[in-house]
Amino acid sequence: MTELGERPQEKVGPLELIAFLCELAMLVLLALAGIAMMDSILGRVLVAIALPTAAAGIWAVWMAPTSRRRLPNPSRLYAQVALFAVVGLIVGSALGWLVGAAFFVVSAVVFAERWRRELRAT
Repeated sequence: MTELGERPQEKVGPLELIAFLCELAMLVLLALAGIAMMDSILGRVLVAIALPTAAAGIWAVWMAPTSRRRLPNPSRLYAQVALFAVVGLIVGSALGWLVGAAFFVVSAVVFAERWRRELRAT
């Protein structure tokens, strides 16, 4: 039983763990891409901080489970896949297209499967 206003605990399985690792990988890859994009040390630091901060802000507002403005599915899945695509392009241009494509494909498939399982459970 949950208190009034509390959210029930979600089951955390292997797929949820992989999804969380995809979220962390997004932040790390954006920081590495920011470092690779710039020549000056100040530029590297600023972009390496700005890119993951922007992605984390978008995620926190529209996709995080505790957000008051969390998008409903399927809109949330579309926004997640769009964000993964943008990150894949940024990472691909800075660190190599294979890295960007691999990040996009793995993340999109994992989050699509989570949505599919959520649909099946309801």
